Amino acid sequence: MIWEGESVAAQGKQVVALFVDRTCQQWIVRDPEGGFWILPSVEHPWDQRQPFHPTPEMDLEFVPGHYKDLLELPF
Repeated sequence: MIWEGESVAAQGKQVVALFVDRTCQQWIVRDPEGGFWILPSVEHPWDQRQPFHPTPEMDLEFVPGHYKDLLELPF
């Protein structure tokens, strides 16, 4: 499944992708294994991540990769 703003080339690789869910205003990360995680608005959010299961009706918007540093993601 390709999310809005995500390139087709990125789909062929196992890459980290960052999204924002506009419905609940939360950061969402797809890890290199393809799992999705919701990140809370706390210091070191990756350490407190929760599993996330996107559905087609969700309003996920692709976010440029330079925001990964802001969230201190480990990859």
